[in-house]
Formats: sequence, C-alpha cells, structure tokens
Amino acid sequence: MIKAVPFIQTIGTEKFKEFLLQPFKTEQLDSNTDKELFDGWIYTEEEIYFNKIGRITLNFHSTFYLVQLNDANYKLPIPKTIDDFVNDMMRVGVEIYWSDLVDEKFEPKDYLQKDEIRKYFETLLNKMGKFNELK
Repeated sequence: MIKAVPFIQTIGTEKFKEFLLQPFKTEQLDSNTDKELFDGWIYTEEEIYFNKIGRITLNFHSTFYLVQLNDANYKLPIPKTIDDFVNDMMRVGVEIYWSDLVDEKFEPKDYLQKDEIRKYFETLLNKMGKFNELK
C-alpha cells in the first residue's frame, strides 16, 4: 500500500496534478466500484465508510462530513477535489492509501512523497537483486 500525500508533497507532475484536481466523489472510497482510489475502506450503509485498518469512520452528509477517529470527531466541508480530501485526511491525522488503480495509471514518482522516491526504488532494486544499478 502506498500512502496518499497531498500534491504539494510530491514532485508535482502535471499529469498527477490534473488527476488530483478532479472532483471528489464518495464512490472513490468504495471497493465495490471500479472508481475506488483509496484502499482500506468498507462501505456499510448510505454514505458511511469504516476503515479496515483502524477505528476510523467517515459519515457523509449533503454539505459536510464527519470524521470519527478514536475519541476525536471532526466536522469538515465536503471536499471539492481529490487533493482536498487527501489534505483533509492528513490534517486530522488519518493515513490513507492509494488503491491499485492509482498505481496502474501513474508512475511511483508521480504520487510518492518527494523524500520517499529514492527509498522506493532502492527497495525495489534490492528485491530484484540489482541494488548496484542505482547510482
């Protein structure tokens, strides 16, 4: 799983920027759709999502959504873009992860945090037994 970070923390490719500026839709959390962008959420009933990894609930209403994280509750306006949602989650301390769909559409350098790109490729080359090829 690759952690989702706000656009400002990536290297800022134009292609990824365009993607993140698309409208946010709750279907992007639903693993039962082909639009799932964020891994680890379970859709339970009308606009309520539970995180499979931790004790986090997102409850969407018409003009706002509630984030219930352990004992804390946050009321946030509905995000306009995918990047707004990623920023909201980071702001309240919820780690979210990209689904395989994002990995299929983009190169890791597009969506990884700037400081994590080299580490990602070092790990990958090490797994392939080709660590010496990274200069």
